Amino acid sequence: MIIGFTLRKHIARWQRDGLIDETTAERLRKDIAGHGVSFGLGNVLAILGAILLGAALLSLIAANWEAMPRLVRVGLIFAVLWCGYLGGAWRASRGDKVFSEALYLIAAIGFGAGIAFVGQMYHLSGDMASAALWWTGGTVIAALLLRSPTLVSTSIVIAGIYLAASVEPDNTSRLTYVWLVPVFSVMAAGLIGYVKADVARHFLAVLLLVFVCVVHFDLDASTILWLALATGLGLFLADALRSPVLDDLTGWSIGLGAYGFLAAHMVLMIFQFDDHGFGRTREVTIGFAILALAIAGLALSGHRNLAIRWSAYAIFCVEVLYLAFETIGTMIGTAGFFLTIGVLVLLLAVFVIRMERRLQKKSLLKSVAP
Repeated sequence: MIIGFTLRKHIARWQRDGLIDETTAERLRKDIAGHGVSFGLGNVLAILGAILLGAALLSLIAANWEAMPRLVRVGLIFAVLWCGYLGGAWRASRGDKVFSEALYLIAAIGFGAGIAFVGQMYHLSGDMASAALWWTGGTVIAALLLRSPTLVSTSIVIAGIYLAASVEPDNTSRLTYVWLVPVFSVMAAGLIGYVKADVARHFLAVLLLVFVCVVHFDLDASTILWLALATGLGLFLADALRSPVLDDLTGWSIGLGAYGFLAAHMVLMIFQFDDHGFGRTREVTIGFAILALAIAGLALSGHRNLAIRWSAYAIFCVEVLYLAFETIGTMIGTAGFFLTIGVLVLLLAVFVIRMERRLQKKSLLKSVAP
């Protein structure tokens, strides 16, 4: 919304300065209006309101839980479920894409709370991971039947709750997450494509990054890190070198390249800090590999992939400062250290400014090329 407003101001200025005529200005305004707002402030507030309303409703039920007869308790849970799902479907049938999703979300929250309340009421055996797994499955089915992007994102978030609960030491089915999360991720990827849930792709990417960290630290398995490094580099290079092909196959070349880039860096940083037994030489060597990958990201994808571009800047700056702290900071005094870091930060600023000019020029040349 803000970008559209800014563009309209620029269009008015270009027209006032004689850079474009009235016909071109009108075509540009129609193009901006045609793209619309996919996920604006209104959507965010509606989802936030649904979460707060669901939490308030469940708190009210929980506070009066003991005073209610069992039949009333079960009836209340079903009332929340059906009001949410049927109400959302009714709003969707009228073309309302905001409040229909908000009502679906209330129903999904109610479903999770219902599992907990019924389990407590009838003293059913099970742990939090099992409950989260049932919650995830129910939400996935609802997302599939209702074709709701919000429910797809919600199911991925609940799968994250399941992942967190699975690493508890007293969990009865503790290691099932090792294969369940990958299986769920494949299903979620198919569901995202079927429902066209663009935002859910980011949730799934974050879940997979967290999964890699959990498996590594929970099981002390370095194999998962090597797999993540290979997959991340593969996705990054596929986006950098064969972007049209990857986009035809997935429709998400930019995002896959960016998350592959971040996954590769995450693994390298774990290698850098995970085991200090190998000494500073190993940390510095891996640090230079991180810097090389950041520069490769800028050189190969920086002119067209903004996520990689700004991630590369941030990683490059942090790693340079870290290496300076490790190699120079321990050899000089406090004043000399701050002087060195100050000079480095200024040099980094010059580097970023020059890279920005070069990448913007490259992006402009590519956009006007036949």
